[in-house]
Amino acid sequence: MKNKLVVATSTLVAGAIAIALILRPSRSISPRPELGTPEHIPPAARAVIRSRMQRHGEQLGNLVSRVVVLDYDGAARTAGEIYDEPTLARPLTGDELNAVLPERFFVLQDELRGEARRLVAAAARRDSAQLSQEFSVLTKTCISCHDLYLHGTADSASGTPPGRQPPIE
Repeated sequence: MKNKLVVATSTLVAGAIAIALILRPSRSISPRPELGTPEHIPPAARAVIRSRMQRHGEQLGNLVSRVVVLDYDGAARTAGEIYDEPTLARPLTGDELNAVLPERFFVLQDELRGEARRLVAAAARRDSAQLSQEFSVLTKTCISCHDLYLHGTADSASGTPPGRQPPIE
């Protein structure tokens, strides 16, 4: 009798555990939004650019978190990582990847590095207003570069890609 009770209880507990495991919610992380695919850039070049930009995406996500909670040391460290990222060199004769990118890309790349450096300085001073301002300028550069990547060459005077309306001022 005692063995039957132990077996029945064990079976009931095992069944409850199995049901709980089957019905538990999955812990899937929703995918991050992805930048579209430009048709004007060859697939091989897109693959190289994508691998570099994934790292920037991770860094920017980390930077947002650090800036919002005023983690000055963390913000300075992350902005420093962005500054220290290797840059793409301006095109030389026969350089297929860099020749695909317009000059404006290299200008924005240089601006991003300068803004990252200024963000590090604002974080070092523990100046929340300046940190916010520098972060805003840095993200505007990211958005300009993404727009350039997706829509092709931009008019260097206005920064507005061809066929697009300039922003309302």
